[in-house]
Amino acid sequence: MTIIAVANILVLFTIAFMLWRSENSSIRKAFWPAFVFKLLCGIALGLLYQYYYTVGDTFSYYEDGVKLSSMARDNVGSYVEFLWKGNREYPIWHELNFQRPRALYMSKVTSIFCLLGGDNYWIVSLHLSFLAFLSAWYLVKQIVKLHTSIVVPAILAFLFLPSAVFWCSGLIKESLAMATLYFLAAIFLRIFQKEKVSIIQWLTIPLALWILWNLKYYYLAVLLPVAATTLLMKLVILPRIAMKRWYIAVLTWSIIFIAPLYIASQVHPNFYPERFLHVIVENYQMLSRLSSPEDQIEYTDLQPEASSILYHSPNALLSGLFRPFVWEAHTASQWLVALENLVLLVLTIAALTRFKRLIHAQNRLLVFTTIVYIALLCIFLSLSTPNFGTLSRYKVGFQSFFFLLIACNNPIIDRLKLFIQRLH
Repeated sequence: MTIIAVANILVLFTIAFMLWRSENSSIRKAFWPAFVFKLLCGIALGLLYQYYYTVGDTFSYYEDGVKLSSMARDNVGSYVEFLWKGNREYPIWHELNFQRPRALYMSKVTSIFCLLGGDNYWIVSLHLSFLAFLSAWYLVKQIVKLHTSIVVPAILAFLFLPSAVFWCSGLIKESLAMATLYFLAAIFLRIFQKEKVSIIQWLTIPLALWILWNLKYYYLAVLLPVAATTLLMKLVILPRIAMKRWYIAVLTWSIIFIAPLYIASQVHPNFYPERFLHVIVENYQMLSRLSSPEDQIEYTDLQPEASSILYHSPNALLSGLFRPFVWEAHTASQWLVALENLVLLVLTIAALTRFKRLIHAQNRLLVFTTIVYIALLCIFLSLSTPNFGTLSRYKVGFQSFFFLLIACNNPIIDRLKLFIQRLH
């Protein structure tokens, strides 16, 4: 191990130690286990692609990152210019594995960490895992302020849920994308709870939006309209108009939602109303052809029509949340995912026994917001990404939020907490 690698590891652990030492919240005990688990997941992801999948975008990003970092050492001016423009006019363009905008953007980001880590893949992986961990930790700190009963569900959802933590660790787009998404979700909660947002946080918001837009614009296209509608309800509508019936609040929210949803439909060509349904069907057909019948969700006669999309949406929602089922798994990785899905299904059934508590919960506006976000993103991803393997990776955008939703006031989780307390 080189001196640069050792120095990077020492810096990461020093920062982590300083954060832990300054932490005085109720989740402090979870810091080191969650931190180590996150870094190990990033390393495990690299090993998985190196020895099991043999091919994957993680090492392609790394190769491009190394090429760009070498360019920086030779001519920093050209490197900075390429980071900003990055078109085929530059000789290095034809040497890169990725030329498509989102993948190229990730390669550029990777090159920055290659410069910091001496072109060491594993150090780059640790850096990205660390960023994702910091953001998840910050979000959990905001969530637990809502109520003491939510501490354990929040910790499990964002710091220890296996597939969700694994697929946003290491050198992949989801690591950086979820780091920004969790940060934005945390800022949303601060504004919702009428807490002060610091100048540094306000300045970081545009950067986070820019990064998430370049990596996973469809995450942002769901998050922003939902969050904006809820903040309008919380800060503008509800203080002026009393809504004693929950269904009146839901109806009002839905009407307000039309405006930000329309704005979101205009910010990317794939979301234009006349194009959106065709994009979903085209992606489905392309990935369906590349996938084995037993490894995908089937939507019979899916058409780019609103009626067809609505007809298949229930199947997409249930499949996105709970499939592959145990009996559909036939590889080691699918078995792991299927077992986790089985746990989620059992927890969901248990949570439904206390559904009335959700309706009358103190933060029912947040509960409704979370449900809408999960449902919209899950249906969109499941329809356009039918392959179980790919979907397991993409669904990190909503999976932790879903676990949080079903784990709060869940009788199984409550009994588990009681059992642990008795052991102590």
